Amino acid sequence: MAEGSAAFATRAAHAGRTAPARPLSRPLMPPLVQSSVYAFEHLEDLDTLHDDPAATGYSYYRYGSPTHAALEAGVAALEGAEAAVSAASGMAIITAAVLALAGSGEQIVADRHAYGGTYTLLTEELPRLGIRVTLVDATDLDAVERALTPGTKGLLIEALSNPTLRVVDVPALCALGREREVPVLVDATFVSPALLRPLEHGATLSWHSLAKYLGGHSVATGGIASGERWLVEKLREKIIHLGGCLGALDAWLTLLGLPTLPLRMEAHTRTARAVATYLVSHPAVATVYHPDLPGHPGHELVGRLYPHGCGGMLALDLRGGEGAARRFLDSLRLIAFAPSLADVTSTVSYPVATSHYGLPDDVLAALGVGPGMIRFSAGIEDPADVIADLEQALARC
Repeated sequence: MAEGSAAFATRAAHAGRTAPARPLSRPLMPPLVQSSVYAFEHLEDLDTLHDDPAATGYSYYRYGSPTHAALEAGVAALEGAEAAVSAASGMAIITAAVLALAGSGEQIVADRHAYGGTYTLLTEELPRLGIRVTLVDATDLDAVERALTPGTKGLLIEALSNPTLRVVDVPALCALGREREVPVLVDATFVSPALLRPLEHGATLSWHSLAKYLGGHSVATGGIASGERWLVEKLREKIIHLGGCLGALDAWLTLLGLPTLPLRMEAHTRTARAVATYLVSHPAVATVYHPDLPGHPGHELVGRLYPHGCGGMLALDLRGGEGAARRFLDSLRLIAFAPSLADVTSTVSYPVATSHYGLPDDVLAALGVGPGMIRFSAGIEDPADVIADLEQALARC
């Protein structure tokens, strides 16, 4: 039936869905493709999509879309990876990665100084599935080596730990993993590919929360992993099976952030250095955690691994504990109190109530996360304005 002769309800249902003729130009920015399903002219076309690895096309949103593919190709290029896969969150990525590597009765080794959500996954959820988790201090190479056994299925580390900014020797840990034939998975969220590309140091997989530096503007949620194709495709299968797919809009919004990543990371790093230098001599501050400071345990390693700086993250312990932290947070004017990081504006969080909320007191103590700790995420503002806001807030502590 010709579209013009159809009933109005039929024309309305099909309005705008006719494929346009091949254009003479293309969008400069990859378009947002929001469709959740794709149509086929013939059943044979779907068969080809399923059976031919070289075939291009899409079928259903859980299996990806052109927007997902554009993001994954972009991040894979930044990381120097064979492939990449996206998911609904950073936690969805690491969950899929662990389940792709290990099953009941098998072992994962991980850094005990992991982000709170990762720590909960490792200590509560994975044991329920029968997966044995051995926690180690990833800055202690001997301890990591002792923990690895012939049956270890993966080693999980953070390039810089959240929130205490411990620096792990990524090349040495990756070499150890290769020697023991254990895949090494690196959470590089705190540094982004602009400052560290773990795959270049021998990692099997590098992963990020898209809500942080890759997106950069606190509008997109998701996670992405890049690395060796065999493992990336195993992750993709798990994400499809578990339904942890990334929304197309989140993928597209992250694409908007990628081109400015190197410029933003340079500015984040500049602001963080200035703030850390200011805070280290402030009488209200007991400790500053920032690897660029000469007294930091990872300072020498940072000099080798991060020639362009180590990003915009730092943490501080206030001398007055929780009371001082509450007064500090209530007094900020320019800097927002927000339970995330890596926005273009400077923000702070309170780890015991945000990233590490719900962890037992003894675990928090072992991780070095106390009631006076503030995590600071440097934005791209002029450092003088950020320091001025910190100055007036700290005066009330």
